[in-house]
Amino acid sequence: MRFAFAALCLVVAACGETRAVRDEPQAARELSGRYVAASDTARYYTGDLSIERAGLMFSKGAILYTRTLEPRRGYDLTAQAGDSYAAIAVGTADLHVELRRVTDVTLREGAPSLCGDDRPEYAALVYEERATRVTVLVFTGEEPPSSAATQSRLCATFGFNAPHGARTQEGVVL
Repeated sequence: MRFAFAALCLVVAACGETRAVRDEPQAARELSGRYVAASDTARYYTGDLSIERAGLMFSKGAILYTRTLEPRRGYDLTAQAGDSYAAIAVGTADLHVELRRVTDVTLREGAPSLCGDDRPEYAALVYEERATRVTVLVFTGEEPPSSAATQSRLCATFGFNAPHGARTQEGVVL
C-alpha cells in the first residue's frame, strides 16, 4: 500500500513539473531566410523579404537594421487598449512574435518609406511554428509595442510566404 501511494505521489509530481515547463516563456528563436511578398502592400511597397540576424532587407530597397528583443506571444497587446499581435496578423494566440528594435534605416534610391514621414522604430515578425507565412508589423514611436505602450503606433503590415516549403529551426521542410 505504501509503495502504491509513493508511486501515485511521483506521478502527480511529474505531471505538475510538466505543466510548469509548458507555462514558461518560449526560448528566443530568430527567424531567417528569404520570403516572397504575398500581400498587395508587400508587393507594392517592399517586394520580397530577406530576414537576417542583423536586419530585414526588402527587394525594393528598404533595409531595416535591427536588434532582437525579448520574444512576445500572439496574445500580447501592442498598446494600451490596443489589439494583440494575433489580431493584427489575423492568426491564433499561439503565434510566435519576434520583436526587433530598428537601429538604422537605409532607403536605396527610389525605395518607399515604410512609415510615411515617420521613422520605423520597431518591427515584429509574426508567424506560426512552421513559418510558412510571416507577417511583418512595423511600428513608430519611442517605446516598444506592449500592453503599457501609449506612444507606439502600428504604421504598416506586410505579408510574406516561404517560397519552397515550411521553415523550421532545422531548415526547410518540403
